[in-house]
Amino acid sequence: MRESIPDQNLYDILEVTTEATLQEIERAYRIARSTYQPNALATYSVFSDAEAGDILRRVEEAYAVLSDARMRREYDARLRREGAGETLPPALDPPVREPPPPPTASAWSHPPGRAPGLQLEDSLEPEDGVFDGPVLRRIRLSRGIELEEISSVTKISESYLRYIEENRYVELPPSVYVRGFLKEYARTLRLDARRVTDSYMRRYEEQSA
Repeated sequence: MRESIPDQNLYDILEVTTEATLQEIERAYRIARSTYQPNALATYSVFSDAEAGDILRRVEEAYAVLSDARMRREYDARLRREGAGETLPPALDPPVREPPPPPTASAWSHPPGRAPGLQLEDSLEPEDGVFDGPVLRRIRLSRGIELEEISSVTKISESYLRYIEENRYVELPPSVYVRGFLKEYARTLRLDARRVTDSYMRRYEEQSA
């Protein structure tokens, strides 16, 4: 372990609290390791291979320390001495990148059943303004688009897209990736990406708290 504690502590790297059990640490490590693997679908267009590799090295270091009882006690004591007993603000936000252009009709095996640039039909607008998984699925099906097609265009795992539609929050990766997935999902359906993302993430964060 390096002599100085990085700005982002080891608990933050694995996105667990300082009270996390070994089981929780191991689960977080498995998720993080699969997420940051080079060329992983979850990091497509979010991190470069070099950036993902650097994060993966920090993930390995964090797990090596926090999964060892003695090393974890020493690390916790060090955090307390340096006044960093509380978790630090998340620092895994991806670098700002220009989003890819929305797919054209030719990107689909069959074009969606509405012209680009139109507002969402009144019959599809959620009455409560909440864009949760079932609402997104209903809109997708109404436009004749399969999950496989969205996955092919956005390079997002079909499994993650299904988890989003089924509100299976615990199966989803860290929030920074879910937010990126939602933006691309909404763009392919020609929805307001910010509105969809903000609405869904409120429920995601409530359930993940």
